[in-house]
Amino acid sequence: MLFPVVGLMVAFGVYLILPLGEQQLRPDYSQVILARDDSFLRVYLNDEEQYLLSPQLQDSIPKNLQQAVLTFEDQYFYRHPGINPVALVRAVYWNTRHQRVVSGGSTITMQLARMIHDSPRTYWNKLIELLLAVKLEVHLSKDEILAEYLLHAPYGSNVRGYLAASHRFFGKRPDQLTWAEAALLAVLPNAPGHIFPSSHQDRLITKRNFLLEKMKTKGLIAGDVYELSLLEPIPESLLPFDLHAPHLADRIHVNNSLDVIRTTIDPEIQRETNFFVKQQAARLELLGIRNASALVINNKTGGIAAYVGSQDYHDLDRQGRVDGVIAPRSSGSILKPFLYALAIDEGLILPKTLIKDVPTYYNSFSPSNASETFSGVVPANEALIHSLNVPAVRLLNAYGVDAFYNQLKGAGLSTLFRTPDEYGLPIILGGAEVTPWDMGRLFRGLANGGEFQDIHYLEGQSEGYKTRLLSQGASHLILEELKELIRPGLEFYWKKYSSQRPIAWKTGTSYGHKDAWAVGTTPQWTVVVWVGNFDGESNKGLAGMTSAGPLLFNVFQVLPGTDDWFKPVDMDYALVNTCKQTGFYASRDCPDVVETKAPYNMKPLRVCPYHERYYVEDNHRVCSKCWKGKQQLSYQLVFSADINYYLSQNGNLITSIPPHKPGCPVGQEGDAIQIIYPLADANIFIPKDFDGQHQQLIAKVASQFPDRKLFWYLNDELVGTTQKTGSFPLTLKRGKQYLTVVDSEGNEDRVVFSTVAN
Repeated sequence: MLFPVVGLMVAFGVYLILPLGEQQLRPDYSQVILARDDSFLRVYLNDEEQYLLSPQLQDSIPKNLQQAVLTFEDQYFYRHPGINPVALVRAVYWNTRHQRVVSGGSTITMQLARMIHDSPRTYWNKLIELLLAVKLEVHLSKDEILAEYLLHAPYGSNVRGYLAASHRFFGKRPDQLTWAEAALLAVLPNAPGHIFPSSHQDRLITKRNFLLEKMKTKGLIAGDVYELSLLEPIPESLLPFDLHAPHLADRIHVNNSLDVIRTTIDPEIQRETNFFVKQQAARLELLGIRNASALVINNKTGGIAAYVGSQDYHDLDRQGRVDGVIAPRSSGSILKPFLYALAIDEGLILPKTLIKDVPTYYNSFSPSNASETFSGVVPANEALIHSLNVPAVRLLNAYGVDAFYNQLKGAGLSTLFRTPDEYGLPIILGGAEVTPWDMGRLFRGLANGGEFQDIHYLEGQSEGYKTRLLSQGASHLILEELKELIRPGLEFYWKKYSSQRPIAWKTGTSYGHKDAWAVGTTPQWTVVVWVGNFDGESNKGLAGMTSAGPLLFNVFQVLPGTDDWFKPVDMDYALVNTCKQTGFYASRDCPDVVETKAPYNMKPLRVCPYHERYYVEDNHRVCSKCWKGKQQLSYQLVFSADINYYLSQNGNLITSIPPHKPGCPVGQEGDAIQIIYPLADANIFIPKDFDGQHQQLIAKVASQFPDRKLFWYLNDELVGTTQKTGSFPLTLKRGKQYLTVVDSEGNEDRVVFSTVAN
């Protein structure tokens, strides 16, 4: 008889000392995404479709909740070995007497064992739970057992654990619970079905008040606290967890399996940005524009302060679940500032350098400005501010598509999936798709003096290596120009208000009016706004200035920080002598020279090609071969004929160059005549008129001497003459064409182009 007893005792001892192994609760917690201040962005259901929060969210169990639970469930918790024999005997007595379960007799440790074992309530399973309770006491401290119980206790519906219950019932952290709320959470696991529906709430209030009275009797709460606690109502419905930045939360949830994830999101900036996006989308919906997104970046840290993927995450009818922050869209004109800064470092321009703005052909590609007009020539800063397409394309052609493409890649653009040749020159006009995320990284790099780095949304995440693609001088010169871009609405008068901060910003509108962009940056913040339709539907009302611009400035108005502007560092610049009228390095022929700041390591700029000096005698230009009397030295800005043509079209006064003295043996008039349409190598489609005949092409010529007679030759045959007019109608056939125009003094120009006719 002794041996079986000893054997059982040995077996029980071995059972107790064996590791718990699977005899413990599986850590199946809900994933929680937190804002920078540890407030909730989103809480996901766990694998069991329950809300069960990780203990990482609470350092310790609140004292009032701990005392309420021990008073109600197990007041001898810290004295017994996992089983309370007195409570068990009392439970057996009362259950036998009433012929039903009126008392459980379970300790907190036994209730934890029941959660772990999770089997039907039979006498055999009860015995297993008793054994497991003792084993838990061997392997865990009392505080660990209590914490495990409270972390996983059932609170009704799909709410598990006091952390989730505190938020879902009361909308607050457990350390903010009142005594009445703590008492309610203490009694709920004993009867979780009483919380909902409301028909059972009278019983729940009775149980809560019973516990409050018991704690008052034990001296745990004062009388006045007891009286006030009785007056507190109990919740009538579950409160939803906060839901902010849902697109970002989904992005994190898919790529990260941690239970608790802290982000860089600023909850206040997120709420304000979300409000303004929804407000602007509601206004634009009247025009048939349905979607919008926005991104706010802290330039100093690279952290995302606000992430709004769409106008409304729950708006399924308008594709609200689409994350516009990472959706590739046509860039429109927003890559231009980057090109202009690169061109400065390359020595192609300074802000005041003139760029040609005339009809231009690159094989079959012929860019045009949004206004469908040409300036002739325009300073680089004005071309950027007014987002002129032709100067930008000409500048990109000079800089090189391959080089620009590689710089975009280096800056972090992740959506360039074609080769540079496949994108070609249209890449600067929206020929490539970009994301608001990448645009935020690009403009942050511009704001950080040309140093480009990753942006991030996880707290403590590394930004990676810095890559310098621009000089600080070039970056600041471009930011200074972008600050002068005219703002929409009342922001037009921003300089008149001391409270307004300077912002370097740029808008963009894609071809076909499918995307409207506005991107702005200050020393502290970069904001990216996109407006349009996620399904790609075009809308004539879409424009960066009017659709996206107002939203950009609304967001900036709520961003904290100072109004400090970028401070240039003298060592980043060198003073160079430039022509006041053309912005190039001054030559000896430039009459007005100014000192201009240029980036210190900028490549040499071209010497002014437009100023000429010459001698005049009897209203003719003369040289050493033909002057006879007294000559007068003259300086003049001399543009080519095509530039002069468009300057005059825009009302500019063009000073005529005196002709060279007749009879001079070496006299030349340079580019006295120039064909401005069609251009060399152009490929032109000739449409049919209403009568089925092909329309004529109107050729145009610019001449320094418009009074001279012009002779028009098509394919080396004279087709007509004109005088005092620079245009002539040509009847063309399919194929290669040769057009030659000669003036009465023998000056000529010739172009070769092709035509296509159906």
